[in-house]
Parts: sequence; C-alpha cells; structure tokens
Amino acid sequence: MTGSFRAGRAYNAAAQEKRLLCLCFGRNRLKFKTGICILLCMLALLTGCGRETDLEEPAGYQVYYVDSNGTRLQAVSYTPVADTFEELMDELIERLSDNEGLYPSPLKKGVKLQGYQRGIDALRIDFSQEYYDLDNISEILLRAAVIKTFSQVPGVQKIMITVDGEQLLDENGTAIPPMDGESFIDAGEGGINSYQFATISLYFPNEDGKLKLEKRSLKYSSNMVLENVVLEQLVKGPQEDGMLPVFTAEMKVNSISVGEGKCLVDLNAAAAQVSADTSSDPVVNLYAIVNSLCETCDDIQSVSFTINGDSSALFGGEVSIKDPFWMNLPLIENTNSAAEYQTPPIGVDPSLAPQADGSEM
Repeated sequence: MTGSFRAGRAYNAAAQEKRLLCLCFGRNRLKFKTGICILLCMLALLTGCGRETDLEEPAGYQVYYVDSNGTRLQAVSYTPVADTFEELMDELIERLSDNEGLYPSPLKKGVKLQGYQRGIDALRIDFSQEYYDLDNISEILLRAAVIKTFSQVPGVQKIMITVDGEQLLDENGTAIPPMDGESFIDAGEGGINSYQFATISLYFPNEDGKLKLEKRSLKYSSNMVLENVVLEQLVKGPQEDGMLPVFTAEMKVNSISVGEGKCLVDLNAAAAQVSADTSSDPVVNLYAIVNSLCETCDDIQSVSFTINGDSSALFGGEVSIKDPFWMNLPLIENTNSAAEYQTPPIGVDPSLAPQADGSEM
C-alpha cells in the first residue's frame, strides 16, 4: 500500500512536469532562457510538494518487548519509514507483534491488537477478549509496553486501553483511566511485574492561600513505598491550572520513614530558606505535604519534619517544625469542614484542640 501510494505521487509529478514543458516552450513561444528559469522554479515547487506527510521528520523510537525472564520490559530502538500517522501506527503494531526478534512480543496467549482509534490528542487501543485471560505479570507488561511505545507517536498525549470496544477494568471492576508514558514509575529494581496502580491525592496551594486537590492516577513499583510516590509527584509540581508548586527547585527530600501511624520526612537545607520561587505561604506549603500524605496513605495519621536531621530549624525561614502535623481540613478549597472546628495550632492534633467551652475533646 505504501509503495503504490508513492508510485502514484511520482506519476502525477511527471505528468505535471510534461505540461509545464509544453507551457514554457509550446504555445507561448517564450525565449529559451526565460523558459528555463520558469521551468526550474516550477520544478522546485513540484519537488517540495511531491511528498505529503502529516508526521514530523522520522526520528528514533523505542519499541518495548519482554525480556528473556518475562519480568521486565526491554526497549529496542527502531527508526520508522512511515509518512503518515496511519503508516506509522501500522509499522509500530507490526514491530510490537513481532516474535522473531531478539526479545519476545508482549502479546501472549492469543491476545490480538484489534485496532485503534485516533482522537484529537488521544489514542484508543483495542484488544481481543483474550486480554482478560492474561496473568497479572503478562497483563502489566503488555499494558506498559503498549503505553510506552505508542505514547511516542506525535500528537498522542493519552492512551486508553479497551477490550472488545469496552474500557479496560481492573480487578475491582473500576475503569482504568487513559494513561501516558509518565504513568509508569520504575524504581529500577524488581521489574515491572511488581507494579501497582493507584490514584493518589495531591494538594497544591492556590493563589488564594488555600489548598487545591489534584487526583493523579499512575503505576508505581511495589519496590517504592506509596509515601515516596506521593512526595515524588509533589516535587514534580501541579499539572492543573490555578495551582502553585510546593517544592522549590532547590528543595529535596533526603529520606522518609513511617511507623506506628507516624511519618518522618527529612528535607535538605533549602527547605529552611526563604525562596522567591514560590509566592505561597510556607504554612500552606507544609500542609500541602501533610494533607497529601495523610489522605493518600492509610497508615499515616501525622507527619513530622526535620531539615538535615534538625527539628529545631524553621521551614521556609519562619515555620516551627518541632511538633508533628495532622491533616488540616479548613485549608482545603471548597471544604465544608471549616465551619466544624477552628484551624488547630500548628503541630497540635485536632482531636486535642480546645473546644468553645474551654474543655478538650
């Protein structure tokens, strides 16, 4: 099909060149030199228009297969020759399905890639019903290989997996949302077979001094504890409009540990500095971390901080971190809980906050 397309274009270009020769030297009887100039100009235009493409110039792609142990993805470099989106998709599907290369295809147990549908900035990949017969390892490997391979196609930002035209469901019957290459977080150990899917709650400051919730669905390796994933995503910053970053470019997480419902986060020295990188209140930034960890991780009830191991340092140059922090609901945008109780002092468990009559809860 590709060959005949190109042959047809060459034939049409030759016919146009012939007509131009007649125009230049036939009826109009132009001078020879003038005719040559016109001909050269028109041939240059024809050469520029002879190849139609809706793709960028060919670039190297990574096609993802399964390694010999069947536990990890293995990327193989590939340079396509396609001129159009459809041709590129056909090439990548063919490469992904190839079992004759160095590594086996992630398509196993009779699973067929039945087709695709292109959206404005999204792609839907459809598999046969055998997809649900895959074991957990094979399913995760196949999904990761497809997402990571086709997310490289120009214009594709999100990819949805469907089975016989219906959106893919997890083991709980919940629809798996569209994903991209960034949805997979590999710790570099243990292989992709240990990946888990999670929807995490991330809080970022807004310009009104409140915390705004952003839900983010992603895959993460079970070699990574969930609290590490939360902090990693907070460091990357918000993806939605109207939110401000929590971490400055210089701030880093040295370590994080959890035990008996308590989480300890150690930050580097930049956390104690007043930075012009963010216009949000340091108190709000601190609670963005606390709320994100407490809401996402069921085993975390409070969060304590140190800066290079020192709890006497001041976060953002002004906030004391000597005492632990609990989730702060009144700081959340559009929350109804603000009327239920006053914002507790920093570091005080809301359950111990004084009541209106002076007593404790």
